[in-house]
Amino acid sequence: MDANSERKQAIPTYDRVMLTKSISQLRRSILRDFVFNILRTFSNFDFSLPQLATLFMLDEEGELTVKQVAEFLQRSVSAASRLLDQLVERGLVSRREDSQDRRARRIAITEQGRQLIAMLEQQRAEAQLVVMEYLSAEEQADVTRAMALLAEAGMRKRSYEHPETQSYKESEITKE
Repeated sequence: MDANSERKQAIPTYDRVMLTKSISQLRRSILRDFVFNILRTFSNFDFSLPQLATLFMLDEEGELTVKQVAEFLQRSVSAASRLLDQLVERGLVSRREDSQDRRARRIAITEQGRQLIAMLEQQRAEAQLVVMEYLSAEEQADVTRAMALLAEAGMRKRSYEHPETQSYKESEITKE
């Protein structure tokens, strides 16, 4: 057994049910405020869930081929290509010929795309912080510690599932 699998701990069924319920209630409250805030901030915010997922994926994974994007999204290459065309038109991703395989196209998030993701992450964090304002200082500290633990667990999960890659964001979190 490797170090990652030793750390993996199953959640008992009762706790899983309670956690699922609590997480769902929190996310619903935060997501509602987050979505309405985005719509107020950007009257023309018109992105599909697959488009947003693609931007987050490219921000996390770096440059990918159209085929890889299609596989991540579980879409056909032609459907992924059409979705990417829309993001290219908006200036959120770039497309270039692969230097190793001229038939392949490589896709990368642009600085404008990164700025959109950063803004969305900031808005989401703000929605969570507003909810935390209804906690005592001690409770806020507990939540802060719990969030740090969840972030660390997410990095462990990722490194366990993809030991060959460690993203920029993971290395940045571990520095903090």
